[in-house]
Amino acid sequence: MQKRIITKPDEMEWVTIPAGEFIMGSDAAQGGHIKEIDSEFPDEWLAREQPQRTVYLSEYTIAKYTVTNRQFKAFVNETGYRTERELDGLGKSIWYKLREAPIEERLDHPVVCVTRKDALAYCEWFSRETGIEIGLPTEAQWEKAARGCDGWIWPWGNEFDEDKCNIAGKGTTPVGSYPQGGSPYGVMDCAANVWEWCHDWFGTDYYHHGPLRNSQGPENGEYYVVRGGSWYRGQRSACSVRTAARFRHYIACYTFGFRVVRKSAR
Repeated sequence: MQKRIITKPDEMEWVTIPAGEFIMGSDAAQGGHIKEIDSEFPDEWLAREQPQRTVYLSEYTIAKYTVTNRQFKAFVNETGYRTERELDGLGKSIWYKLREAPIEERLDHPVVCVTRKDALAYCEWFSRETGIEIGLPTEAQWEKAARGCDGWIWPWGNEFDEDKCNIAGKGTTPVGSYPQGGSPYGVMDCAANVWEWCHDWFGTDYYHHGPLRNSQGPENGEYYVVRGGSWYRGQRSACSVRTAARFRHYIACYTFGFRVVRKSAR
């Protein structure tokens, strides 16, 4: 794998997702397949992905990789920004205090221990630096980038392959370490490594009434959407790293990171 040394926002690698419809969510047959893999996967969680819908999205451009420690460090060095976990005074889950190795040895791993608020602060800085509107992907944008237009269960197809994603349970890996697990559009690490913050508030029954064109998610809520699953649970991760799997959260931890979307030139 070619090593990428990216420190400036304008060096970010992008993938353009064309305008058009895609299949969002899971149908009954896919739900049955998930239960065959893990009979204890909660029916309540599967219900969050239903009904399966055809959704239209305008063209957008998404980062090929999740934001790395190297990229986040450049932001912090320039702005002096302190994450929410640094400010809470507990001294836990600090983005540069990794358990597995010093941050200097993991600069090309995805940044973790950041909240959605921290991710948006990075986006605001990125926007100022480049003059391009940068944000977090909507839930629909994330899913289309991850699965393409054919409704695949995982980015690479409809059968799980543990060799195509990081679910080893041993921590993060450098971004792009599993190129064979890329999405149909060539977006990397949509399955596992780290959960990714999305723009949307989380709505359990949102698929029953949400718009079918350029959805932005509910107007409010208690939690935000996270997508993609993480390295943490080993084989039990097969169901949570699916392209349609929807989960919710609001705090920072060692399994949460983010990627960005490029909206429009100013």
